Amino acid sequence: MSSEAVLRVVEPLRTERLVLRTLTPDDLDDVFAYAGRDDVIRYLPWPKRNRDEVAEHLARRLNTTLAADGDVIVLGIELPPSADDPSGRPRIIGDMTLVLSSVEHRQATIGWVLNPAYESKGYATEAASRVLTLAFDDLGSHRVVAELDPRNTASAALCARLGMRLEAHFVHSEIFKGEWGDLAVYAILDVEWNARNALDG
Repeated sequence: MSSEAVLRVVEPLRTERLVLRTLTPDDLDDVFAYAGRDDVIRYLPWPKRNRDEVAEHLARRLNTTLAADGDVIVLGIELPPSADDPSGRPRIIGDMTLVLSSVEHRQATIGWVLNPAYESKGYATEAASRVLTLAFDDLGSHRVVAELDPRNTASAALCARLGMRLEAHFVHSEIFKGEWGDLAVYAILDVEWNARNALDG
């Protein structure tokens, strides 16, 4: 990753079962189905939003370029139609976030949200693995970090499945939704990710 590095995510990213793509206003129903839930936003750094607020937030998350410190891309996790789905349409079941934290130091931050109706099926691991590959192989990151509330045990378990190690646990490091909250920092290096993939391959 050089100071001139630019990553433009144009084509959808595919995994064995999923498609990761830029969200559009047409995804509002699916996004609101999870973004408007108390149990989903409990550990996320934003308040509960009504449908109109989710629509406004969605409209601000359409960037597809990572070029400068702080740039963010958000990719919807799309589940293609299945035989047991009477709607017969693809569904957005969550989203992945990738932040270019530092061009100079080749650092990125990853995050995720998943509709609880689709938990325990391996979708989050599948989507996050693909975004880590994007971060290391396409963006040229040296280190990718995930920051989360330690009480979010599902996300902590996902970090472990991805091979990310717990690097820090900050106690009462910030006021989070009206109370003192802790912060857990997980990370993985490019050499660790490559070695892990070599073993899996």
